[in-house]
Amino acid sequence: MQSVMKILIVSFIAPFLIIGCGSDDYKKTITPVRVEEVRIHNENAPLRYTATVNPYSQVNLDFKVQGYVIEILQVEGADGRMRDIQEGNFVTKGLPLALVDPTEYLAKVVEAKAQVSEAKATLVKDTEAYNRAEVLYSQQSMIAPEYDRAVKNYKVSKAQLIASEANLIEAEQNLSYCTLTPPSNGVLLKRNIEVGTLVRPGSEGFVLADVSAVKVLFSVPDIVLGDVSLGEEMEVTTASIKDTIFLGRITEIAPAANTRTRVFNVEITIQNPENLLKPGMIASLNVFKGDSTDPIYAAPLGSIVRSVSAQDGYAVFTVKEKEGKTTTERKDVKLGNIYGNRIAVIEGLQQGEKVITMGAQQVRNGQEVTIIK
Repeated sequence: MQSVMKILIVSFIAPFLIIGCGSDDYKKTITPVRVEEVRIHNENAPLRYTATVNPYSQVNLDFKVQGYVIEILQVEGADGRMRDIQEGNFVTKGLPLALVDPTEYLAKVVEAKAQVSEAKATLVKDTEAYNRAEVLYSQQSMIAPEYDRAVKNYKVSKAQLIASEANLIEAEQNLSYCTLTPPSNGVLLKRNIEVGTLVRPGSEGFVLADVSAVKVLFSVPDIVLGDVSLGEEMEVTTASIKDTIFLGRITEIAPAANTRTRVFNVEITIQNPENLLKPGMIASLNVFKGDSTDPIYAAPLGSIVRSVSAQDGYAVFTVKEKEGKTTTERKDVKLGNIYGNRIAVIEGLQQGEKVITMGAQQVRNGQEVTIIK
């Protein structure tokens, strides 16, 4: 843990080491800094995380045929007038959302039906000829070539009927594809078409989300990973729906950290029967730490600099006021666990001291600074 903590801190402050580790008698420049008063913090206090609300599932409704969109489902708008269905509208399974001009596909159905009728008539004729040839050939009243021709015609007619019926099924299916329908109930997140749009197979018409339940996603560092577990009940709140607590359960914890951010994604599933939680909402939740109740000060990572007295040590800059001047004082500290973008300072600070939280890498011991809000 200590080695991981050192890597994190060193990587954060490394670009500023040249500035923050020079001579301790530099007092010429008055540098603006921000400070934070040391406050006792309970290590068992909950860690608050921001999360994002996502739909339980999401599908793209794509067209399977080519043509011009001639109709989009009309719904009543807030002003009482009819308008095209749009983002945010709830739709039910099988509801026709859009129609591609079916003229071409209807003609193909009619043509395919005619071919089936013709193939059936031909098969009836060739079946009768085949049956008659069977009788005559068995009585030796028909020569072999004529019999073989009757058998061939019968088999060809039968195959042509099967092929024409398959063409009819395909034509009717393509005609049905002219109407774009959702496979399930949901809320439209996006509409990508207008009346007159030319679509092709694979063109995205709508994006549909199932929000009967939602997934709330947040990320935690490895130090907090042990405080969350699958099936654990969590309380989630949102600023947009005040005084309402949504209960959910952790349904997924990423098996590996994100390679860029080095945090683990955690998913909470919440039932959403009243559709109060919308995709894209920002939510908040608390993750409770272990059993320790020792008071600590959790300093921002940006306040930590390298110690000049200990090779592997760390320090912070505090400020003190004397004779109308505010000057810095470097103090070696002992660090503890990392909590998000803060780190516990176990030793080296006293309650009430003011620690430089912004500008710590630009100042030196004894330097005059000015405090900004």
